[in-house]
Amino acid sequence: MNQIILPKRYLPLDKVSDITSNWDVIRNAVRPEFANDSNIERAQLALSVGLNDAAINYFWNLTIYDLYKKIYAYGIEYFSTSINWNGKPIKTIDDLKEVKDYEILNGAHILSIIPDEAFFYLQQCREIRNHFSAAHYPMGEIDILETFNFIKNCIKYSLTHDLPAPGIQIKDLMERISKEKLDNVDVIVTLINQQAQKVKGPIIHSLFKQFIKQDCDVNSKHNIRLLAPILWEGVAEDVKTSIGQKYASLKDMKDNNTETEALCFLELVDGVNYIPETYLDVLFNKTAKQLKDAHFNWDNFYTEPGYARELRNLGFDVPLSALNSYVKAILLSYLGNGYGVAQDAIKYTEEMISMLNISGIYQLLDILEKDEDIHCELSKSLPANRLPMVINLIKDKNIHPKYKSLYDYLAKSDSITIKKFFNKKYMRTL
Repeated sequence: MNQIILPKRYLPLDKVSDITSNWDVIRNAVRPEFANDSNIERAQLALSVGLNDAAINYFWNLTIYDLYKKIYAYGIEYFSTSINWNGKPIKTIDDLKEVKDYEILNGAHILSIIPDEAFFYLQQCREIRNHFSAAHYPMGEIDILETFNFIKNCIKYSLTHDLPAPGIQIKDLMERISKEKLDNVDVIVTLINQQAQKVKGPIIHSLFKQFIKQDCDVNSKHNIRLLAPILWEGVAEDVKTSIGQKYASLKDMKDNNTETEALCFLELVDGVNYIPETYLDVLFNKTAKQLKDAHFNWDNFYTEPGYARELRNLGFDVPLSALNSYVKAILLSYLGNGYGVAQDAIKYTEEMISMLNISGIYQLLDILEKDEDIHCELSKSLPANRLPMVINLIKDKNIHPKYKSLYDYLAKSDSITIKKFFNKKYMRTL
């Protein structure tokens, strides 16, 4: 677990017990640039008239803006790949406004801009803001103590910390590999490996784009041939899949040379198997992501059914490259969350789970074994109560020997045991 090192300016806030009479301590605890921010002014005013729900909304808005700044400072070019962004290009802080708050948190966490502990508590803040603030119709009222804890966590895990050091700049890297032919790329690989894991995705994408250009210089071509196969081994599966999808999109272009160079790149990195047989994987991934996004949104019980229906209507021949996102999305929707389940989506997700082939069952059990989002949901009572129904849906299917012990354990366990089991797995990831 990454250890959080708090700056000295934060420490006096730990001794405060009365938020309303110690507002200067709060101003001094945030980074100096935020001390006189209008959101802090408005939060103080809201608290003075008992509007706790408005106060937490103001602090959350400032926290998200702070994460925008930190993402930009680190290198905004890495962010899109870190969350598998499919929207319009993200190039400025204003572009980040199009990204959902949970994706901002996920991206900042993946890029190690915020550590595990901060991610955990800021996710809690997001839930409180969604359900108890003036941002949406609240589930109930939030008292002054809970408001203070919310504000304190926003400061402790985001607003008090300085901007991160920049990650490796892709532009500088591309300029470097174009200057001379290298005998080896060990120094560059070492530098890249010192960055967050998800940084490799945007870099391999940049190498691919440069390699397929008709005007790619000789030095770059040579150096990419050395560098790309090494980096390819360390990038995530979704990054490899996206490169395969890039090749598929080039097949519809008139420029056959570009398509040929793209194929050469995939042969170079031993990634030809990531070229999709059809383009359906794009549609499956997109719709599965919409269902997953709906699940994590505050109005998920109303929006999930429509996306579940759309995903079901695509059929059951799911491309292998979309299988992980597909299975994860339907599993999240079927299990529900700590507040319940989208009832109108169940008939679709239940059918999709029932129709999973051997590869789909393998993926489902792999997700149950490894996926942090699933572990988080199953550490709550209501989703844990529904997992035995999932196990029942696949009981007559072939279970991969690798996951036979996990399947047998879950099949014989009650919901209380399941909840404890996944709570323990989830806490290990924090």
